[in-house]
Amino acid sequence: MKRVALFLAISGLCFLANAQEAASDPKLQKFMANAMTIDKFLALPDAEFWNYSKAVLYERQGFEDGHGMWVWPPALKTFPKRVGLLSFMVFDPGFFEVSSKRYGGPDIGYRVTTSKGASLKLESTMALADFFYNETLPELRENFRYFGSELLTPEEFITSEAIREAYNTFSYEEKGLGKWMSKEGSYQTIACPSSQRLYYAESFSTPSFLDAIGPKAKELGLDAVIILKIQIGIDEKGTISIQSMNYGMYGPNPVPKDPGKKYVAINPATGYHDYVVYSAKKLGAFDLDALLETKEGMNVVISAESKTSRISKLEGVGKLINKLALGANYELDMWIKGTWKPFKYK
Repeated sequence: MKRVALFLAISGLCFLANAQEAASDPKLQKFMANAMTIDKFLALPDAEFWNYSKAVLYERQGFEDGHGMWVWPPALKTFPKRVGLLSFMVFDPGFFEVSSKRYGGPDIGYRVTTSKGASLKLESTMALADFFYNETLPELRENFRYFGSELLTPEEFITSEAIREAYNTFSYEEKGLGKWMSKEGSYQTIACPSSQRLYYAESFSTPSFLDAIGPKAKELGLDAVIILKIQIGIDEKGTISIQSMNYGMYGPNPVPKDPGKKYVAINPATGYHDYVVYSAKKLGAFDLDALLETKEGMNVVISAESKTSRISKLEGVGKLINKLALGANYELDMWIKGTWKPFKYK
């Protein structure tokens, strides 16, 4: 077994990643044997693996005339050649479900959910962000090379002070559910590698977030930009799991705006946008209710503890995160080439 010589400070304790054989608690060993772990998740058949992929609002709603938030892939002609990784984030929302009970009949009813605040310490989230990033980056680079593209990190695409300023200048304020979650998650922690800055959003495909992140590719001299967010959680027993993963790619709209055309916008998402979502995919819980219900999330356990022992299983985390990006990139590339289309365009 590959050994990862990295100590992570989780919940005030240090443990060696992938040191599951060090555990001596039989109950803990049984728990991990029955839990969904990274190796088991990666071993799922593709059809079952992608069942965890939640649709996002307006997903793949590209149109030939260029209106809408989503790109019309055939207009790109080729997969973006120079793509910048803006931010690789690890996020702990700071709460989890304690209990949930439904009252009433099948037609009229309501659910009472009790949640509790808990999160990793910031230094632990930072350690996981560095570890996940270092494990994922080689996989991601190879992923983009497969599509004839080059993935660049901030250290590589920041070649002038003007580009540095453009990269560091980012402003976005959550609205609606995202804002409520930011307020309620008073225990939340979020981190990215020290060479990067946070480009955080609860949802990667809203009109307001697109307006904030969309121009970055052009400002940075790139064809497109991507962000990744890995959401983790810790429960009252100290079990740490990956709850969901988000991937988003953004860039200039390849379909020029027709000055003689009237673009009818039912809402901000359906009008013409100078910058569009090239791809966005998510594994795991989509909304707050699903997030708080364990059965709806990925809940891939990476660490569990008892009073006397701890078991950690982080082997393959880079492959897991990259598979999300690979799936999204594959769909985009196939649609660009005209060999794949979402069902509504058949």
